[in-house]
Amino acid sequence: MAYVIFDLDVTVIDSTHRHATLPDGSIDLVHWRENATPEKIARDGLLPLARVMRDLHSAGHHIIVCTARFMSLADLHFLGDNDLPYHALLSRAVDDCRPDADMKEELLRTYFANRDLRLGVDIEPLMFDDNRKVMARMISIGVQCLDANRVNAKMRPL
Repeated sequence: MAYVIFDLDVTVIDSTHRHATLPDGSIDLVHWRENATPEKIARDGLLPLARVMRDLHSAGHHIIVCTARFMSLADLHFLGDNDLPYHALLSRAVDDCRPDADMKEELLRTYFANRDLRLGVDIEPLMFDDNRKVMARMISIGVQCLDANRVNAKMRPL
């Protein structure tokens, strides 16, 4: 069994119709939250890595969703309605405005510490993410991280 971590937006889920970035390339959280309505979430689509997520779950691997989005009830329904299975869901708190890499590192370190495991020492999970800063941070703490944009581009569409 392996621990496999999936980001959601632009990794497993195509939510680009509600995505905006700031001049430095980071996500515009104000815009994101304004566009996180149930109606707009329902229009999100799936990317090819959704199939990988399902297959790995079916094969018995431990699937962790680690996302920078604040998870609403509509988001949870979307995951269920689209058969996106996971064992753990780590997400941004409503009042958390930290950079994605900082937030995800803390979420993952806490998750594994609570399981008496240390990243890069006891386990080396595999992560799929589209954010270059997140990828660099994950690699620096012992998490193998693959660029979701490249992986999705090489796979056939759903």
